[in-house]
Amino acid sequence: MEILKYLIVLLIIAFVSCTKKTTIADSRNDSVEKYLKLASIDTLSIEIRKNYNHKAFSFIDLEKNDSVVRWYLCEVALNYSILKDSLNYYKVSKIHYSKSTEANDTINLARFYRYKAGYLKNISKFWDSSYFYYLKSEKFYKKCSDEESLGAIYYNKGSILSFINDFSGAELEFMKAEKIFKKFKNEKNLIYLSNNYGNVYSNMLQENKALDIYIDGLNRIYECKDPEVKIHESLLLTNIARVYFVKKKYRQSLEYYKRALDYPNLMQKDLGLYSFILNGIGECKMGLKMFEGLENLFHKARYYSIKAQDNENLFYINKSMSQLFYLNKDNLKAQKYANEALVFARKTNTPYHVINALRQIGIVNKDKAAEAIIEFDVQVDSLLNRERRERSKFLKIQLETDEIAQQKEKAIKQKWVQTSIIASLLIIVILLFIIYKQRSQKKEFILIQNQQKASEEIYQLMLNQQSKEEEAKQKEKKRIAIELHDNVMNKLASTRFNLFSLTKKSDIQSLKKAVQHIDSIKEVEDEIRNITHELSKETFSKSNSFTTLLTQLINEQNQIHPTLYQLELDDSINWDIISSEIKMNYYRIIQEAIHNCNKYAAAKHSTISLFYEVNQLRLTISDNGKGFDTKIAKQGIGLQNMKQRMESIHGKISINSELGNGTVINCSVEIEVN
Repeated sequence: MEILKYLIVLLIIAFVSCTKKTTIADSRNDSVEKYLKLASIDTLSIEIRKNYNHKAFSFIDLEKNDSVVRWYLCEVALNYSILKDSLNYYKVSKIHYSKSTEANDTINLARFYRYKAGYLKNISKFWDSSYFYYLKSEKFYKKCSDEESLGAIYYNKGSILSFINDFSGAELEFMKAEKIFKKFKNEKNLIYLSNNYGNVYSNMLQENKALDIYIDGLNRIYECKDPEVKIHESLLLTNIARVYFVKKKYRQSLEYYKRALDYPNLMQKDLGLYSFILNGIGECKMGLKMFEGLENLFHKARYYSIKAQDNENLFYINKSMSQLFYLNKDNLKAQKYANEALVFARKTNTPYHVINALRQIGIVNKDKAAEAIIEFDVQVDSLLNRERRERSKFLKIQLETDEIAQQKEKAIKQKWVQTSIIASLLIIVILLFIIYKQRSQKKEFILIQNQQKASEEIYQLMLNQQSKEEEAKQKEKKRIAIELHDNVMNKLASTRFNLFSLTKKSDIQSLKKAVQHIDSIKEVEDEIRNITHELSKETFSKSNSFTTLLTQLINEQNQIHPTLYQLELDDSINWDIISSEIKMNYYRIIQEAIHNCNKYAAAKHSTISLFYEVNQLRLTISDNGKGFDTKIAKQGIGLQNMKQRMESIHGKISINSELGNGTVINCSVEIEVN
């Protein structure tokens, strides 16, 4: 019983401790989420956002490895990637990967590879590595059936393939992405997709198909309420303008360029796009022979491109300015801007731009035409070879990834076979153990049956013994009754008769004889005492004796101690039906409680109540004394005796006390009411 109580106390302490830990964990999680939100506000400076991201990371409990911790690590790593903090990105990303691998967390491994691929694509420009990690992420997303995230993977793979001019491969990836985005009604991603998807068809010289996609994207923007996608309206209008320019429909192209330029705060939102549109307007006017103010327009576009540090725009603008001055017969300026176009084309590391710059040099500078044509041919051959190598490399990555996946699946199958064999052997061992256990249990059952039979025989012998003891008791009672009748009664009758003579004679001799007869009454008392000691009469067999004893006990205490004791007895209690064992143990508990109160409590008042309630006899002892610390005093002998007495009659006891607030003892035991 004491062990059980000790365990209950431990459980309560553990529960309180766990509750406290949960509260701390909740507080840490709130802090992480708070700083992650602050770090994602793009209107704040980069340094402030980095500091918020550092704080978010500092609140993550790295001692744990649950889904919440892994999710937070993933979000912190993504923020570092967006903020171009390479050192911290790799640090957090490594922890995220380690914990995800340890937990075999498929979804977080998919996120890890996806964000690493995005980092390599957007920050480091490692297209082949990025493509490789997107493929790995794709495998994990397929395993966990996260179709919506697969759409984003297909979109990014298509963007990479489009960059290396694998437009057929990009088209296939974009088609898969579009199907998923439409299934989940993800309008935002469909708008983002429309730019790149249209560019693929534009590069494949399928201008009408490209226009359909761009216009579909515009319509989605007009229906979408998310302000983040509005900047793409200007981008789509610019792409539509480029398609019309390629088709030499300069007026329509000019109209769309002007619409794109009307986007509010475009210069602040995207300075590179702003300067690109200015150059496009200039190209359209040049195509329409509208030369007035054109040079200033190109200079303005050139100024903003330098400010935006956009080498690709500077290539386009210098090429356009070279064309303008060539048309105006100013060959020196035409050659100057053609040469500058080549410089910026080389900085972009884009072969197509280098080829176009060389073509322009060949047109405006007859002296360098032959040299430009030779390099032009070299660049074309280099571009073709590069595209072949890139496509071959990406195809090889795809094949290697598939091969790794197949090897992994093969290893998993082999592991399953091994596991199945081990499981089968384990099942056989378990079955053999069960058979052995059943046989052992059968033997044990037979042994128990024999023991029960022996116990029954012993019990029968005990009954016989009790019967004999009862018979002996009855004989003894008869003997005592005879003794009382024949001895005590005779002596009393003789004494009574002799004393009666005093009524007739009152002389000195008669009085002396009377004294002798009175002394013989003492002998009768001793005789009766000896007989009563032999009787096994229970002290508490009569109901009135229990209440009388309690009343006497309380009266005695009130006479000799300063504490005022008050006894409250329920009149409805039928003491005859309550066993002597219960009454005796309750009496001893009251005695012990009074003793403790007198010795330690210094109480002014104490109430002892006995009442009947729902088949239970309840005892409550309360005082207004000093009280005590139950944790310290719980091992006291007196309290232990109280508990043992209640256990012996299958009752319950509770002792509640606080320093300065007195003590309350509650006892209850079930009684049978016939």
